[in-house]
Amino acid sequence: MHALREPGETQIQNLVNVDHHRTMALVAVTGEGQTERIIGVARYAADSDTECEFAVSVADDWQCRGIGTTLVPLLFEHAAREGFETIYGRVLADNHRMIELAQWLGLTVEPASAAEHTVRAWRDLRHST
Repeated sequence: MHALREPGETQIQNLVNVDHHRTMALVAVTGEGQTERIIGVARYAADSDTECEFAVSVADDWQCRGIGTTLVPLLFEHAAREGFETIYGRVLADNHRMIELAQWLGLTVEPASAAEHTVRAWRDLRHST
């Protein structure tokens, strides 16, 4: 939830190499060949054998077009098939649009305490796929 000037080699490797179980990434692309570019990504990484954290990002020009609402349910289905019971994400407490999206996607949003800048949005995967 902060700007990153330049990722390190380890971080780059973690982002591009997924094992399809403990880590997974789904991307939306536009164009073909030389004009192909990623316009959205939804990914998760396991915290334990039963819980994983997810994040979604959509390019500014492609927001509010259904990219995130298409990728996230597919990611949740994959996590459930892989045996994860809970998936969660952190959302800035003042990002009302993302909190509304989380609720629309069926996540429970825990209110932030006065000292926190983020809320936890989570979903039980055992009974929701």
